[in-house]
Amino acid sequence: MSAARRRISRRARRGYVFPLALWTIAVIALLLGAAYTVMSAANSVFARISAREESLADFQAAETDILHLLLTEPMGVTWLHVGGERDPDPISGGFGIGGEPLSATGTPYLHAGTHGPVVVRLIGTNGLVNLSENPGAASEALLLALGLPRPDAQRLAARLVDYIDQDDRRVLGGAEAADYPAGRTPRNAPLSAASDACGALGWDEEVFLCADPRLMDLFAFAGGQSAMAARLVPEYLLRELVGEDARQLDRAMDALEDRNRLVQYQDFGISGLEGLEAFNDNSAIPGPSFLIVTHRPDAEYIQLTRIDLTLANLYKPYEIAFSYVVGGSIVEGAFHVEEADALDELPQAG
Repeated sequence: MSAARRRISRRARRGYVFPLALWTIAVIALLLGAAYTVMSAANSVFARISAREESLADFQAAETDILHLLLTEPMGVTWLHVGGERDPDPISGGFGIGGEPLSATGTPYLHAGTHGPVVVRLIGTNGLVNLSENPGAASEALLLALGLPRPDAQRLAARLVDYIDQDDRRVLGGAEAADYPAGRTPRNAPLSAASDACGALGWDEEVFLCADPRLMDLFAFAGGQSAMAARLVPEYLLRELVGEDARQLDRAMDALEDRNRLVQYQDFGISGLEGLEAFNDNSAIPGPSFLIVTHRPDAEYIQLTRIDLTLANLYKPYEIAFSYVVGGSIVEGAFHVEEADALDELPQAG
């Protein structure tokens, strides 16, 4: 090979090397970018998990504090009297008097958590719709208030009755074992929580709260004794039933301006709730079952715990019926707090 041809060959090889180097650099950059993206995603997931663990630790501390108050402070007609005393006059019923009031109807309070502010609420289940005493009539009233047409509400209420009762006789519009799809059967036992109602045929498909059955426990009660009282209905329940109608919400809230007076379900102006009037006990005081709701101000998710007081048992004054974390748009809409700093702090016993 001549010297001229060798020089051309070297130049040609150098010409191939340069684009190959660029391609290699591009591949390395692409791999580094992918690795960075994966690393960033992993760090983001880790940060969210860590923040969630910190939040749950703060929620548990707030829940423990409010449970202590619930066990040690006297209950009044509408709220807990923190630092108060029990009225010795037997005619008044021995209710709590004096002290600092702690609402049992879902009023938000601020609790200083280790990792950030916590909003905590105490809710007597007396303000929820009780599905234990008369599940047919109570569930029909709730479903109507949620906006279902009356024929659908009646049909689903009948199915809930058949779902609970222990016989195989189908009530009008109801459903027994033969009507259920393979792998599902009626409960044939009382509900232990309102969320159990979502197991009745059709409820999971037609009742929007059953998209996550745990949501039902925020609006209804089952599995214990809890006399319903219209004057103890929590505000978030009314807001969910009213929706975007501001005038109707004003009417509903006006009915609760004084929770110590007699209140009827029809006073709320929410179609369907008048069906609960037969169960309305205005003499009921909050308890013996309570929801404790804890969350960050944005309410991305909440910790929901139901406490059933068993004060007759000195060795076990309460039982935890359930405790879980639940989130979503309904939860955020019900409990989101814009200005947490403006909230009253959770009262503390002296």
